[in-house]
Amino acid sequence: MNNYPTKKNKAKNVLSLSSEEAFDFFMKSEQFHSFELPEYFDFEKVLDFVKQTIGDNKYENCLTSIVPDELENVNLDILQNKDGRYAVRPLILANPYLYYFLVRELCCPPGWDVVQQCFNNYTVPHITSCALPIIPEEVEPFHKSTTILNWWNSIEQRSLELSLEYRYMFVSDITNCYGSINPQSIDWALSCKKTKHENTQNHHLAENIQKYLRALQHGHNIGIPQGSVLFDFIAEIVLGYSDLLLYEALQKEKINGYEILRYRDDYRVFCNDKDNLERISYILQSVLEDLNFRMNSQKTKLSDSVVTDSIKPDKLFYIYNTPIFNKKGCDFDGIQKHLFYILLFSRQYPNGGQLKTMLSDLDKRIAKKLKPKKKKYKIESLDLDNVSNNVFDKLPSYEEKEVPGVICENIRAITAVATQIALENVAVSHYALRVISRIVDSMTDIKEKRDIINKVYNKLCNQPNSDYNQLWLQNITYTQDKKSKKSPYSMRLCKLVMGNSEEPLWNNDWLKSNLTSELPYDSIVNKETLKKVTPVIVFRETRAYLEEIY
Repeated sequence: MNNYPTKKNKAKNVLSLSSEEAFDFFMKSEQFHSFELPEYFDFEKVLDFVKQTIGDNKYENCLTSIVPDELENVNLDILQNKDGRYAVRPLILANPYLYYFLVRELCCPPGWDVVQQCFNNYTVPHITSCALPIIPEEVEPFHKSTTILNWWNSIEQRSLELSLEYRYMFVSDITNCYGSINPQSIDWALSCKKTKHENTQNHHLAENIQKYLRALQHGHNIGIPQGSVLFDFIAEIVLGYSDLLLYEALQKEKINGYEILRYRDDYRVFCNDKDNLERISYILQSVLEDLNFRMNSQKTKLSDSVVTDSIKPDKLFYIYNTPIFNKKGCDFDGIQKHLFYILLFSRQYPNGGQLKTMLSDLDKRIAKKLKPKKKKYKIESLDLDNVSNNVFDKLPSYEEKEVPGVICENIRAITAVATQIALENVAVSHYALRVISRIVDSMTDIKEKRDIINKVYNKLCNQPNSDYNQLWLQNITYTQDKKSKKSPYSMRLCKLVMGNSEEPLWNNDWLKSNLTSELPYDSIVNKETLKKVTPVIVFRETRAYLEEIY
């Protein structure tokens, strides 16, 4: 099996690009942040400015007497409260200068040649990596739709195909994968250490990558950041190397008759011999341990029901239970009950991808309910002086008027349930907030609207690490905030939306001032897109997709 595009799966990955094309790919705003943001954020001009300003200048020649490793706030950190309690997921909007240096290092022609050669070495029989960054369609119907389709084809559908050949499947993933990556393993990976492809030519590239990663992490020597496709790709360099180590270890043990699919840190191992499958799992654990990785025991299992276990548990549960609420559109007689179903589902499968589908389906249901409908009204007036003997003249007349749809349920109660979903499932909080925004926007009482949104704000934002929710709540309240010239949001990115560009997003004291003095912070918020913003959340790809097809 290989990592390159096939006729069956036409999605192209980043390795199919030239060095120049790969550089342009990573320097796009869409790759700069891999998590969803409101549609008015655009980092393209900032990245272009950095590219033009730094150019070919050496890293050392751009520094002051300070190094970024020693400074706070070099990146814009977005700590997400994962479960509404104590678990935290760290994301960053990387310092664009450090990001540029890292992209330039990887994608210069010699560096890109090394990377492509390494992935050629990582391409081994019977182990397939499915996680290389995919080149997205020019206009996507929803966030990362091309990448999601690639996952569906290469993992879920391929797993179902393999169930025809194999009786058993071993499933596992790595605990805290990105946070556990030892930067030294990047050197081992690029040198293909302890494999038949071992070399000594790539140490300089590895040293520079490690240097920029340390600078992006306040000098820390463990883990790599999260929040960009670039960081996903660097992780894949290490994980691809682990595939090569695993293959050679299995060859040494003379183990055959298996197939392995890996998506980032998720493994699916197929085999007809249960004893061999256990041996493979032990060898995999040994390979991962040497790279400072640990298997997640809670997500590790051996299955003899390959067909059903090839489907993610949340999706399988959703499919199994769909007839309960999807007969003739929706069997629930109210939105609140529908939301309660989603809330209870989320507690069984927190932050699951299926929650996005469920909340999107509910949003469509609400939008359809609120769509204006034509209604006939009887015309009462009748001129008695001109009544005709014709019987048809005596029939009543009607006229059609458009009547807006209404939500007849308790909107505060609905909002409370949707807010709880957002609180407990940060990965889909913006989908729950979209539902809230649509329902609240349908209300006619302005005072009531504001009071509900204020309560949502207090529930979600008066807790630690609420930055991500602030970004999306501002999307709802921006129109009102602009009128009142007041904003409750403290996050630097939120202040930028309100026109405050005096407080920098990134600490650039480590760079010479002539390189940073004109960084176009104002361009990060697209003014034209901001003009289109309504209290109802619209996702970037959805708007672009609709504008393309209509």
